[in-house]
Amino acid sequence: MSEIEESLRTYLLTQSGLTALIVNRVMPDEYTAGVTLPAVTYQKISDVKDHLLTGQSTVERPVFQYTTYARSRAVARSVTNQLKTALCDYSGTLSGIVVQKIELQNEMSGIETDGVSRVYTEDLEFQVTFERS
Repeated sequence: MSEIEESLRTYLLTQSGLTALIVNRVMPDEYTAGVTLPAVTYQKISDVKDHLLTGQSTVERPVFQYTTYARSRAVARSVTNQLKTALCDYSGTLSGIVVQKIELQNEMSGIETDGVSRVYTEDLEFQVTFERS
């Protein structure tokens, strides 16, 4: 069984509205200067575990941050809207992992520089509730 991060990435790459904008540029961890934009990165920012008397619960609720990078605010928002369409309130099975629900927790906007020009960012934080087997 694959990890939830890779299952989410695989799922996102099947979303035609998103891939029309970013092709296959969904990558873990961080944006590297020189990558064609727009692009999306993801990272796990929280993973608090629940415990029962019998041990750790098999239901997990990590929070993932997805960051969109684009040369304009409008394109960054377009990509972000596609991410929201794909992930908000999703439930189903991804690569054998039963996802009970994905909830949008937070949104943020920003501007960075890659040393040459401005890069507009949009951050989305999603809590993913799933059953680990």
